Order: sequence, then structure tokens, then C-alpha cells
Amino acid sequence: MTCPSPGWDADRPWRWRFFRLVSAVCRWTLGVVFLMAGVTKVTDLQGFADQVLVHSGLPSSIGRVVAAGLPWLELTCAACLLAGYAVREAAALLAILLILLLAYSLLHENERDCACFVFPTAKALAVWWWPPVRNGLLLLCALRTAWR
Repeated sequence: MTCPSPGWDADRPWRWRFFRLVSAVCRWTLGVVFLMAGVTKVTDLQGFADQVLVHSGLPSSIGRVVAAGLPWLELTCAACLLAGYAVREAAALLAILLILLLAYSLLHENERDCACFVFPTAKALAVWWWPPVRNGLLLLCALRTAWR
């Protein structure tokens, strides 16, 4: 006769599958969102650079470095997440990026959304609170993926 261990929980298999599903959804969501964002920026590098220089408030030299490197960082992290290679590292980099984007969106409430996705922004979501909410949800996904 075999007795289960004292820490055995009958719901563990269900919870384990649920959290595994949440992790997969977070990983794929991050991958797709940042793939869209990176592709949008790479297809119009000069327009993105102009937007960074005008709206970021960064010095010109730093703004140019950010505009040159950010799209490729987003694409690399998205590719890692979608391919399942270096997932935790990619999610940790995106978490740092999302913390910065969340802080920026909270400090600049009156600015319009970045429009840095392939799909146009819906008019219903063109409100001041959407970018911080979106960035916060993506940050939660990044943290869940990085520290699963």
C-alpha cells in the first residue's frame, strides 16, 4: 500500500497545466507583439528615428543610438521567444524595456500612442490610459516568462 507524501495536493496536475498554459500564452504574446513592433520600426527606420528624436526628450546622440538599436533588440528578443531559445534572457530584456516604456507612458500622458505596431490603433483605444495599461500587462507577461 502506497501513501501519498504529506505535501501531495490533488489539484497539482491541474494547476501545473494551467500555469504552463499561462506561461506559453505570455511567451507567445510577447513574441508576436514585439515582432510586430520591430517589423514596423525596421520598415521605416528614418521615421522611427525622427519620432524618437522629437518625442523622447533624449539628447540627439543618445536618441540616434536608441533609434538604431531598439528595433533590432525587439526583433531579436521576439525571435528568441518564438523559437524557444534563450527565453528567460529575452523576457528579462523585454521586462527592462517595458519598465522604461511604462514609466515614459505614465510621465507623458498627453502624448498620443506610439503607433509602433503593424495594425492601426483603434479609435476606442486612442485614450491616455491605454499605453500604460498595455505596457503594464506586457510587463506582467515578461516577468512571468522570465521567472517561471
